[in-house]
Amino acid sequence: MFKLYFEQCSKTEGQLEIMANSREMSGRRAALREALAASAQRIIGERGYQALRARDVARDVGCALGAIYGVFADLDALILAVKERTLDLLEAEIAERIPSAESLPKGDLAAARDQAEQNLQDLAALYLAFASAHPWLWQAVFEHRTPDPIVPDAYIAKLDGILRHVERPLEILAPALKPAVRQLWARALFSAVHGIVALGLDQKLGPLSAQSLQWQVHSLVHAATAGMSSP
Repeated sequence: MFKLYFEQCSKTEGQLEIMANSREMSGRRAALREALAASAQRIIGERGYQALRARDVARDVGCALGAIYGVFADLDALILAVKERTLDLLEAEIAERIPSAESLPKGDLAAARDQAEQNLQDLAALYLAFASAHPWLWQAVFEHRTPDPIVPDAYIAKLDGILRHVERPLEILAPALKPAVRQLWARALFSAVHGIVALGLDQKLGPLSAQSLQWQVHSLVHAATAGMSSP
């Protein structure tokens, strides 16, 4: 009886040790993943995603080259992690600087519409400033393509989170729109602002001052919101 008891205790201790080692390995893996992504983000932020090299990341982090591929399948997966971090950075700036939808005036429709447009103007101005401040990271989000056409759900969720900031003011400006149509409007407005920012920063339509670029973004958002607010 006592022999069986001690055998069971020994098995339990062994299982606990295995679980503890597994948690430790999982923690180390998560820490390495974070360090690799942070290093890649710095490199891409300075030189662009085309300049990312596994050896540079390994040297920066202080790990073996093969350790990278124990965490990320390939460099494309590492770049995707950087793109997620960039969207998180944009989301954090929005949360810090743009009032939430709950702060829109209640009861006064005219005031609510004015504030809804102002929210969209602030979002567009923030987006332009973000792209200007982080050009290489911003470029990676929209230009980098992975061989695998299937985009992870977690990444899609982050993109949708950014677009929801555009959708919420539209609920005030065009309350009659069905949710699916409002989502399309949000995507269209975001795409239009993105196009102006991309062409303007790349100077693809000729030299353009920062003031002129800001005016274009502001005018586009105003025209779109004015049309939605019309009876």
